[in-house]
Amino acid sequence: MSWVKPREENLNVMLAELLAESGLSAIGEIVIRKVNTGRRMPDVLLDINGIRVIIEGKYPGDRNILYEEACKRLDDGLCDIVMMVEYMNIPLRSSISVSQKDIKEGLMKGKFNVGFVTYIERIGLERWIPEKRGFKKQQFVENVDFKDLLAHLLATYDYVVGKDVLEPVISKLEKSIFAFAHQVRTAKINIDRLKRALELLGGEEGEESG
Repeated sequence: MSWVKPREENLNVMLAELLAESGLSAIGEIVIRKVNTGRRMPDVLLDINGIRVIIEGKYPGDRNILYEEACKRLDDGLCDIVMMVEYMNIPLRSSISVSQKDIKEGLMKGKFNVGFVTYIERIGLERWIPEKRGFKKQQFVENVDFKDLLAHLLATYDYVVGKDVLEPVISKLEKSIFAFAHQVRTAKINIDRLKRALELLGGEEGEESG
């Protein structure tokens, strides 16, 4: 028996549909849509309760390029999570025309390498949240089946929504600001000199020099 290779874009769409049908719907409303990013084919996006997941799927090749493209999706603000998929082995019956049903069945029986990148790592928030520092989902997990791929996606979703990641950041910033203000009040500091050091008098100095 021989095998055929569908286009990667078609695999991405079918994988999104299969994920929505095979477990994601249990955690809430799922919307699948395409996002035009200026490329020849639009990206496939899963909206899971407002958390946007782009599927960046390719046949094995240059993994660095796959990771760079995933990071660009996040840096452009298109999503919260990118699921990077390498389609290792998707068994399909050889035929003149492969149906969408054939592709879904092949994905259910297929093998994948999968990794994740989230906005938390891209903007460095994990540095402020100790329990998230060890979460390195951008590292690929090799040769997983569809069930495990779904489990890794669910784990990454929980990682992103499991805790308000901005709250501890804001709290630590507030503590730093209040501590600095307290030092200014209690120490013998020349306020005018401090303002100049912080460039708070820039406008007045500019007027005097004019």
